[in-house]
Amino acid sequence: MAARLRIGDAPRVPVPPRPSREIDQQVKADTLLAFVGYHAWANDRILTTAAGLSDEEFLATGKLDHDSVFQTLRHLMDVDWSWREFCIGHNVGDTCLWDHGFVLDDLPTIHAFCLDEDKRFWKYVESLDDVALLEPLATGPDFAVPRCLILAHVR
Repeated sequence: MAARLRIGDAPRVPVPPRPSREIDQQVKADTLLAFVGYHAWANDRILTTAAGLSDEEFLATGKLDHDSVFQTLRHLMDVDWSWREFCIGHNVGDTCLWDHGFVLDDLPTIHAFCLDEDKRFWKYVESLDDVALLEPLATGPDFAVPRCLILAHVR
């Protein structure tokens, strides 16, 4: 039978000092931009793959949470757009992006919108300084979270 290790028996590994707040915030900005870039790549990959579906497969209902591939992709675009709008101070409430004049009636328009929205999101995140990243945004009367956490969640 192997001997059991007790707490304190393991060799101690020196813990590096915690980075300064300035470095910590820079990592947050850089990490968020990495998420934004990866999310844009993944969106493009999903939409490119969806282009290989037949019209019947693309519009088939009852297959996904939002019924069809078409409706699911529209939902994804709406979520990305509405959270970015919320973060810049335009709370769109329960409306959808098509309620604001955006037309997403087929895969090419969804894909084009996605490419544009990913660019807008990148520019937005890139424009934020440390103070803006940490600014609490109220998502309800009794709940607020730092902007960086919302952005990380969306992306």
